[in-house]
Amino acid sequence: MTHIIIARSHPLQYYGLRLLFVIAGFALLWGAYEMGYMQSEEDIIREKGGRNSLLLQQKILKKRNKELSREILHMERKLLLEQKSCTIIKSDMYQEQEKILQLEKQVSFYKGIIAPGVGRETIYLQSLNIKPIVAPQELKSESASENQKYYQYHFIIAQKMKKRTYTKGVVKIYIKGVQNKKAIRVSLFDQLVGNKTQLDKDNHKEQGFKYNFKYYQEFNGIISLPEGMEARAVDIIVSSKKKKTIIELSNLSWTENEGIKYVGK
Repeated sequence: MTHIIIARSHPLQYYGLRLLFVIAGFALLWGAYEMGYMQSEEDIIREKGGRNSLLLQQKILKKRNKELSREILHMERKLLLEQKSCTIIKSDMYQEQEKILQLEKQVSFYKGIIAPGVGRETIYLQSLNIKPIVAPQELKSESASENQKYYQYHFIIAQKMKKRTYTKGVVKIYIKGVQNKKAIRVSLFDQLVGNKTQLDKDNHKEQGFKYNFKYYQEFNGIISLPEGMEARAVDIIVSSKKKKTIIELSNLSWTENEGIKYVGK
């Protein structure tokens, strides 16, 4: 007779083992989940830290950019002010140089009068300048045309005598030109504006400027040319009554824009 031997198992032991395996599997899954979560948190924290660092750097760069922009604007304004200052300084230097040049000319002129050179023992025309101007309103006559031309004149008569005495005489200046296609010559003295009443009858008779000096004498004033006249040249006659000399200068060139500028030699 055959006997089959069957191992006896307790139900609690069977289900306990299975429950243990289930708990162990769940624990493994939970551990894996926690490790993954912790790793993802670290990645997020690391990513946030990098982004914050970039944002901070961006803010710093923006701030620096604004500071540089303000510095550039300040430098541009400073450069503009310096350029304006340089322009003013150059203009002042040019004016001062012009003044120095004029003073040097005056010093040379006065030296020539005080210490006369060899070869000049009589009176002479030191300089003559006639230049176009816009006449002041009070000098214009009511009948004057809008096309009336006005000029300012200035000339100096001098002498270089070793033993100076007073000399007397007359200066006559004639302006030559064209009017209505015809040649015309007028006396500068007759074209005076504004001060004719101050001149004596002898001057009108002589049609010239009377002088009386020991070293030199200056003349200046304003003239107006006849309407329609175009000046071309100037003639000058300087006569001395006491020394009985006559100096003549003919056909000194005249330009429309500059008039005439003569310096005696």
